[in-house]
Amino acid sequence: PEESADTYNPKTLRSTMGSIFHIPVIAGVDLRALSSRLKRDGVLTIATSLEGAESLEKSVLSDPCAVLIGNEARGLSKETIDAADALVKIPMTGEAESLNASVAGSILLYEIMKQKIL
Repeated sequence: PEESADTYNPKTLRSTMGSIFHIPVIAGVDLRALSSRLKRDGVLTIATSLEGAESLEKSVLSDPCAVLIGNEARGLSKETIDAADALVKIPMTGEAESLNASVAGSILLYEIMKQKIL
C-alpha cells in the first residue's frame, strides 16, 4: 500500500542484510484473495491486536504461518484482523502502549521458532 514503506528502498534492502532475497515478500495483493489462498494452502494467519487477542506466551503458533503486523500508529485494519485465524498480543509492562513494528515482528518470529524447536 502507498502508506507503507517501499520494500525495495535501498535503506530497507540494507537493513535486511540480504535476508530479503531468501524469504517470500508479498506486496500489493488483495487481502481477501491472499487470505483464501493461505487457508487453502494450510497456512495459519496470525495478527497482532490489542483487542480480543490471546497473550503471546499462551498462544499455539503453528507452522506454517503468516504473521500480520500493523504499523505503530494505527495497527492493523479491522478487515485484516477479521480475516486472521488467530489474534495475539505481546505482553508489556510499564506505560508503553505499543512496540515498533520491526520489534514486534521479531518477538513474534522468535516465539514461533521457539515453539517449533522445543
